[in-house]
Amino acid sequence: MKNIKIACLLLVPFLYPAISQADYFTKYIWYRAEHEFSRIVITEETIRGHRGVDQFVAKAKEYKKVGKYHTYGHGKPQKKITKVEKMDGHEIKTELLIKPPSGNGQGGAVPWCSIRVFFDGELKLECPIGYSYEHSMTVAKIIIHADDAAAEVIHYNDTPSSEPVFNFFDTSKEIIVIEKNKLISKPIKKNK
Repeated sequence: MKNIKIACLLLVPFLYPAISQADYFTKYIWYRAEHEFSRIVITEETIRGHRGVDQFVAKAKEYKKVGKYHTYGHGKPQKKITKVEKMDGHEIKTELLIKPPSGNGQGGAVPWCSIRVFFDGELKLECPIGYSYEHSMTVAKIIIHADDAAAEVIHYNDTPSSEPVFNFFDTSKEIIVIEKNKLISKPIKKNK
């Protein structure tokens, strides 16, 4: 028994670097307008390891200029990013809201990010982007197809096999929202 304790103590200095680097990561929301493909793509991305994370954090302002918005950074203020694109005769306005982590545990250790998309002035999508602790859901990718007048949302809950949610703007008056911890496309309520 004594030999096992000694062996364990001797292994600690060798294992500590691997253990301490295991959870060194950061995330960002990547917004990119791809005019050549008639689409806008918004994804949540992860960077792991000291080299990548330190590089991204050190140059976060530069990355912001190319549509990569850092979502972590405890104590940082929330930010709202508004992007407007003219694409194939349509105006697409995207609003990203990023609330960096505010604490620890019970969802406080992760950022809360949301997105709203207006297509020709009408709200067509309103949901989280990235991991939503409140809804136990990850929205990994949103694609706005301008020429097709549609939105496609790739998400998953407990299993990564969830079906994408679509909203075809020309054929229906619907909005993609989160309801009862599920993403759905539902009819827009008319104002009276």
